[in-house]
Amino acid sequence: MQLSQEFGYTREIEDRVQAPCPIWLVAVARVFSGATQGLIFVVIVLPIAAVVHAPGVHAHLSVHWWVVLTLVPLACLAMTSLGLLLGTSFEPRNTGVMFGFVVLPLVFLGGTYYQWTRLSLVHVGGFHWLQVLVLANPLIYITEGMRAAFTDTSHMPLYVIYPVLTAFCVLFLGLGLRNFRHRVLS
Repeated sequence: MQLSQEFGYTREIEDRVQAPCPIWLVAVARVFSGATQGLIFVVIVLPIAAVVHAPGVHAHLSVHWWVVLTLVPLACLAMTSLGLLLGTSFEPRNTGVMFGFVVLPLVFLGGTYYQWTRLSLVHVGGFHWLQVLVLANPLIYITEGMRAAFTDTSHMPLYVIYPVLTAFCVLFLGLGLRNFRHRVLS
């Protein structure tokens, strides 16, 4: 949202790209800044989420620290890279369209409310179409990775999660950097 607004009417982004550094470095700095903010939020929210629950609900956490310490930073980088891509792809006046056609499907098909392995129950003629369809969503790999990091429930294999999430990060960052350059130099 913020990046999209900076490209809007006020063109605030022009102040930042006039710094004596390459344009791509400004964009990468935005991504690392967002990822750092995400990590700070994780450090604040996860301890709270571990102890604050609705009445009658108890968390049964089984923390796998090596997954937490590697997956959370990768997820933060991937999502801020996606933010760079979306922020440079949509005009500020079209952010409603972005939320309706991009963000909402990402969230609802991102495995936040269900396990990916449970989608095998949805099939047509033996083809698990929904389970295959959601594999195009980067959020499914993050939520499945978080299940692996904090629970002992079934989840997608980690040897799938890490490379695919890394590939999404590289793809989003590459496209976002290209869009950033085009938007700044227009």
